[in-house]
Amino acid sequence: MADLPSDKVDEAKQVFECFDKKYEGKVDNFYIGDMLRSMGLYPTQAECEKRGQTKKAGEKTLKVEEFLPIVSEFYKMPAKNFGTYEDFMEGLKLFDKESNGMMSLAELTQVLVAMAEKLDPRIVEEILRSTETKDDAEGMFNYDVFVKALLKGPFPNEST
Repeated sequence: MADLPSDKVDEAKQVFECFDKKYEGKVDNFYIGDMLRSMGLYPTQAECEKRGQTKKAGEKTLKVEEFLPIVSEFYKMPAKNFGTYEDFMEGLKLFDKESNGMMSLAELTQVLVAMAEKLDPRIVEEILRSTETKDDAEGMFNYDVFVKALLKGPFPNEST
């Protein structure tokens, strides 16, 4: 792959091998997004589906030669803007029913796993754990504190 640095080609091949569960030189297309994310890339579900990711496992497979151009496409993309503090606050205020800076932790979890770009529940648990987000006796939490902790990091591609 001429337009992908050799270290990225090697990394992509290693990731591919990890997902090649049957050692047949093929990976289920269902895992395209997971493979890209394990390389520190941030594809959306729509971007993955556009490149062949299936909605269910077992429908289609791809070879490493087919995966490398997909990886190359993502490295060519401009860096994504993940949003500012103000962006997050504006969105979360919609769930602040009493306008007191608090929202339901269960509702946040439901939004993250069920709406728009759905997150895996395990990822949501990790986000809540890494931001030390805990609810009170009524199941509410301060979303300002959550957003500040979220934006502080650490981030997957950041060396600590």
